[in-house]
Amino acid sequence: MTKSNSAEDDDLAPFASGQLTERSLSYLVRHAHRAFVRRLAEELVPYGLNVAEWAILRVLWGGEGLTQVELAQRMRVHKASLTPTLAALERKQCINRARGDDRRKIHLELTDKGRALEETLIPYGILNNNQALAGINPRDAETARRVLEAIVKNLDGAAAADD
Repeated sequence: MTKSNSAEDDDLAPFASGQLTERSLSYLVRHAHRAFVRRLAEELVPYGLNVAEWAILRVLWGGEGLTQVELAQRMRVHKASLTPTLAALERKQCINRARGDDRRKIHLELTDKGRALEETLIPYGILNNNQALAGINPRDAETARRVLEAIVKNLDGAAAADD
């Protein structure tokens, strides 16, 4: 086997060798996610919300009247993991949970307060994304987005195959 000294081979070394280093995709994605969350959390403090609550509101702003199961599917989380955060949003008077004719389903509706937060809080998400992409060529950003979507698809497919 011949050894190459090209910069490209060096760039791929952490991925090919199986080592989880600071240059591995999993590390970088996690680190980027934490940076996004940390920055957004700082912006939410004055509104008494945390990032998990914001994430739920963001989905509900795009489609009210979802059930808890539908919300969990859209967020790609387990239904039960939403329960404490939904309870907190209800206490904060941002949502109402109501049972419909089918008593097994819990429907989620935004309150006036929850709806009003959209206009105030959505710009923070946009600002966060814009700050993350500052100085990055739009083509590179689009390539990164496509690669991350493919990674999610690959890993979700592998998880489904394991079930």
